[in-house]
Amino acid sequence: MRSLLLTTLLATAALADPPPAAAPSPAPAAATDPTAVTPPAPGINLLNGRFEFGSYGRVGVGSDLRGRLGSSANIVSFGPRLVEDSYAELELRRDDQLGPVKSHVVSTVAFFPPFFHFTGSADQRVGLRNLYAEASVGEVFSAWAGSRMYRGDDIYLLNFWPLDNQNTVGGGVRLKFNTTQVLFHMGMQRLDQPAQHEYVVDNDPLGYGTVPVARLDRPRMVESLKLVHELPLDGFGLRFTLYAEAHELPGGVTRDTNTGDETALPGDWGVLAGGQVSAWLPNKAFAHVWLRQAVGLATYDDLTTPATTANDRTTQGAHSTRLAFAAGWDGAMFGVLAGGYLDLVRDAGPAAVSSQKYDEGAIAVRGQWNAFKYFGVAVEASHQRRTYALLDAAGNLRSGSVTQFGLMPYFSPLGPGLFSRPQIRLIYALSLRDAGARSFYAADDVASQRPVEHYVGLSVEWWFNSTTYPR
Repeated sequence: MRSLLLTTLLATAALADPPPAAAPSPAPAAATDPTAVTPPAPGINLLNGRFEFGSYGRVGVGSDLRGRLGSSANIVSFGPRLVEDSYAELELRRDDQLGPVKSHVVSTVAFFPPFFHFTGSADQRVGLRNLYAEASVGEVFSAWAGSRMYRGDDIYLLNFWPLDNQNTVGGGVRLKFNTTQVLFHMGMQRLDQPAQHEYVVDNDPLGYGTVPVARLDRPRMVESLKLVHELPLDGFGLRFTLYAEAHELPGGVTRDTNTGDETALPGDWGVLAGGQVSAWLPNKAFAHVWLRQAVGLATYDDLTTPATTANDRTTQGAHSTRLAFAAGWDGAMFGVLAGGYLDLVRDAGPAAVSSQKYDEGAIAVRGQWNAFKYFGVAVEASHQRRTYALLDAAGNLRSGSVTQFGLMPYFSPLGPGLFSRPQIRLIYALSLRDAGARSFYAADDVASQRPVEHYVGLSVEWWFNSTTYPR
């Protein structure tokens, strides 16, 4: 029955869309020239396109050698990734081309921890990171719309995008003039949190009972503008980037579900501006430097809600100053990666003493020795520190530091290289917490009692054929 139905559908499609007139016979040279290609028949033939599958993922598990699961010892926002949570992305992409016009449709599903093995529940935390279509005409113009991870370069060792890192629903365009690009993006997001979205219950106007009403509904708008200029030189290259963002949040009214009292929430806004300088050398070396200043609402990631505000319930007065770098060199047998950042963050709250006012930073260096074609060993050292605008018993600012050392033998089936993946690893990490860092944890947390933390684990990381971020 299924074969009969498929045959009928194919026959119907053939009648509904008759084939084009026969193309003229190829020139005799085509029969003797193996490189000659017969041009396609006129019209769009989607069968010339292709589906592509890509993925990024990391899965790890470890022990603290004291009967518990091993965990990260980070105390800063973007600490070393030697010990990190599992995460995976599966991407399906459709690519088509007709002359100078290209299009691709991208869907990327992400899986967040904890996985089934550590919950006993089949309800996985799943997110749709990409779901967009992009079309381009040559190298000059492209446009896209949908949900997209919209990012620049990262600091690999810290798993951190210091300048531009957006994930909104919207769209954008790109214009390219020789070695200069202009990229514009506009998107929207709305968190299911009381500061942005709230339902109240009203009487049903058409019957008995009640109906939910969105009393508060204020999405955040984000616009970004990026100017990129590449300067190819003899033997190496330079790239200069200027970047800016604007954030807007409309006003609204929230209602206390217990008392019924209503509170007006004013509109809010913020801007961010920064730049990046990148260099590539012929001996497989690279370096990136970023500088970024954010004020107001742009101080906070668009997927977070500020914990504190000014007296007028806005983020005006909040600001963040960030300096970051990343560098690497990939030799035949040896390689080195380094990365670090410094971030000075102040909230808009009127209190001078607050956990939302802090300075933090981290630096990590990893050396990698490709001892054999498929096997090697990496060593890593890192240091991280955070200082709060809080006072200890002696009247000093509360500060804490963690120093970490790691040893990582690995198996790289695709051969040597700093970024050759997949990579299967054994990991040993030794973390040293000072008294200040231990004071950041609750009294019943074992981390508040351990100046020394061990981690022994097994992990794997891979990536292949994933859509690159716009540069």
